[in-house]
Amino acid sequence: MEIQEYREYERFAQDWTDDNVTTRQVWQLLDQLEEDEILIHLPEWLVEQKVGFVDGATPTAFVGRIARDTDDALLFSDAAAVPPLLKLAHRIHQLEEGIENAGDDDSRREWLEDRLADNRESFEQREDAVGLSEEWLPKSQIERAMRRA
Repeated sequence: MEIQEYREYERFAQDWTDDNVTTRQVWQLLDQLEEDEILIHLPEWLVEQKVGFVDGATPTAFVGRIARDTDDALLFSDAAAVPPLLKLAHRIHQLEEGIENAGDDDSRREWLEDRLADNRESFEQREDAVGLSEEWLPKSQIERAMRRA
């Protein structure tokens, strides 16, 4: 399995040729990950096999940790689907920028800091996200794996 590490947004954006908004949101998500977390993409058939029925579109990208590793597969744990995490990471980024630009407005800064704390907690809990729990994934079927450098 190849893991790509990115230190610069520009290089990341070159490799990920999705539209700019999506690329920025993925970058913001990577910025929120812990050092031992990675983002992976899986084929839809594999996700359907591991997750089962999903209301709406089947997510194919997940954030989680590698708990164990063999020559052929890895045990992916604490995994959550990426789409809701993209939204949370983007919201966290916007709130952080709002705090930086709040100037001398203490009441606005306090309100933004409260919202930021709430959103960070939601990101860490990941309670509502569809996930993979303690799933062995064949390395040959992992399309991309990235982690924040």
